[in-house]
Amino acid sequence: MKVRVATRGSKLSLAQTEIAIEHIRRLYPQLEFEIVTVKTRGDIEKEKPLYEFKTSGIFEKEVNMALLRGEADIAVHSLKDIPSSIDEDLEIVFAPPRDKPNDVLIHRSGNVIPPEELPEGSVVGTSSLRRIAYLRFVNDRVRIENIRGNLDTRIRKLLLNLYDAIVVAEAGVRRLNIDITYYRLPLIPFTPAPGQGIIAVVALRDSSIARMLRGRSDRTTWSMIVAERSFIEELRVGCKLPVGGVSLVDGDKLTFIASVLSRDGSKGYWVKFKGGLEEAESIGRRAGETIRAKIDEVSS
Repeated sequence: MKVRVATRGSKLSLAQTEIAIEHIRRLYPQLEFEIVTVKTRGDIEKEKPLYEFKTSGIFEKEVNMALLRGEADIAVHSLKDIPSSIDEDLEIVFAPPRDKPNDVLIHRSGNVIPPEELPEGSVVGTSSLRRIAYLRFVNDRVRIENIRGNLDTRIRKLLLNLYDAIVVAEAGVRRLNIDITYYRLPLIPFTPAPGQGIIAVVALRDSSIARMLRGRSDRTTWSMIVAERSFIEELRVGCKLPVGGVSLVDGDKLTFIASVLSRDGSKGYWVKFKGGLEEAESIGRRAGETIRAKIDEVSS
């Protein structure tokens, strides 16, 4: 049986796709795979800051359309790129174990430097509203400038001294095996985007491959998916506000960290919820309700 796999064509997307395929192959060695690369709106409009896009799913929609058009059997995404609501005929069916969810700060000097120690006027590159607010929260003396492009492109711009530092996801650096030093940003205050560090496989609900993969995911990671997807469903704000949410698992216990900041980073609110893995959905929803209730207070 041949499985056609839709994905973006960036180095990171292809690396993530290979990780997903390897985990599926361990379950079903007889499967063959064909990669179908798709260009998304986010890949085409490379200069526009992410928070200026008026619609969600700019890295996801076209890839999933390949499934709906019958051009692919599964699609591979970074979970953080999948909006809270996807086409009713589609389903997230599988995920390999999660990588580190943290953001990291990479400095052009090669030194490990926390953001609060960056000198006044340092230029930090990011296009994420969340990362901008968190940076301003810990150090309002830095200058933040938009940076777009694939991860390897952003690191190349940093090494060309176009920026003093950049903030990116640690999972991407690890998946591309980039040999570079960085400072791992703590989950408080730098709470990552929900789903960061998780590779998600999407399929048509009624397809044979969905039936094969459903229920075969890493148990810990699947609990995190349930918690963090429930969080964003309850929150209903997309990436238009500086909001973070991440779950951690220790044995059969799940801890959820959630936060919201004002756009200028002057005010912030963090909360933790704890419970069993079987409570993942309710924990995520409680966190979403709590953060949603704080948005007006933090934004005023």
